[in-house]
Amino acid sequence: MKIAYVLSQNKGGLPHYAAQLANAVAQHADVTVFKPDETSADDVFEETVRTVDAFRSMDLSLPDFYRFNVPVRRNLRGLYSYRHLKLIDRLDPDVVHDPTDLFPQVKFFSKLYGVDRNYPFVVTYHEVDDRRFAVSRPVETVENVIESVIPDLRLDQVIVHGNNQVPTATRLHPGTPVDVVPHGANDLFTAYDYDDRPVERNSILFFGNVIPEKGVDTLIDAIPIVRRRVPDVTLTIAGDGRLSKRSRRVIDRYEDHFEIHDYFIPNERVGEYFSRAALVALPYRDREGGEKGHSGVLSTAYSFGKPVVATNAGDFPRLVEDADCGLTVPPENPQELADAIVTLLEDDERRRRMGDRSAEQAVSLSWDAIAAKHVDLYERVLEAR
Repeated sequence: MKIAYVLSQNKGGLPHYAAQLANAVAQHADVTVFKPDETSADDVFEETVRTVDAFRSMDLSLPDFYRFNVPVRRNLRGLYSYRHLKLIDRLDPDVVHDPTDLFPQVKFFSKLYGVDRNYPFVVTYHEVDDRRFAVSRPVETVENVIESVIPDLRLDQVIVHGNNQVPTATRLHPGTPVDVVPHGANDLFTAYDYDDRPVERNSILFFGNVIPEKGVDTLIDAIPIVRRRVPDVTLTIAGDGRLSKRSRRVIDRYEDHFEIHDYFIPNERVGEYFSRAALVALPYRDREGGEKGHSGVLSTAYSFGKPVVATNAGDFPRLVEDADCGLTVPPENPQELADAIVTLLEDDERRRRMGDRSAEQAVSLSWDAIAAKHVDLYERVLEAR
């Protein structure tokens, strides 16, 4: 079986997801990845995976937009480079799979060159948008406006990460099978020769893109509340993005309780931040009109055996609290977030137990198991065609 993966993002967590999936599936099939010329996961692909640098890299991530760092000429060249999707015909794969949310440029050129007509087409949606025009998500609204004028592809299979996403995905893609395949554990970062630090007591880690949807401002507001009961608490923020002026004022006032690394963290340094964290915080907001199925940061916390404090947005109640990996609280509530953080920081035994449960989740979400589910779906898609 020949599988062609289309990786349409060059930065952030999606390249890591696509690379780990491709590596695992390559144990069962002939795998080729069509990707940008430079990605954050270029050193992750194994020799069993053939990669084709088909597209130009772009600056179109959410942190880029919020920093107003969107070079028009570079991005237009990048978008136009997706005309090279026609190279898929040379490979003549059995299945084409976009595991990175089907961005508009992939949809447009796939339709233009009949990729969906010529080959079974599978898409993985990490987040499912029910409301295409949400005021709280202006960047994604622009993307959805563009996407809405492009003719729909013929999709043979949709994959989501959580049961909570299935009703919306089914409504948006009537007649297309929708299956749940969990996000695999982000264990790639444990393989690097990173600076393995001892756990720093009362240390909290926020990791990933620093954008409004991730709720980092709520977490920052919670730290002065936490310090009343845990005087030596420290929050490390490690990720690409821009903090608000209000958050910066809080950080400046309580500077001894914050450590800021507001840039993209190289793969080989990720383990350093996770190894020394006592717990990981995911203070994400609810998505207006959307459903979040999982989080690459949560998968990384699993891999490092870290307890988690998260909001009850999306599927986090099941993945965190029901799995006994941590606690969940309502979004945008600094007091309740602070209370949950203090609860875990003050209870060593409970925190250790939840860390052990996270490590068990990483084992159950191995990429071998995830690959087997994908291969089964590909075979089913081929039989249906």
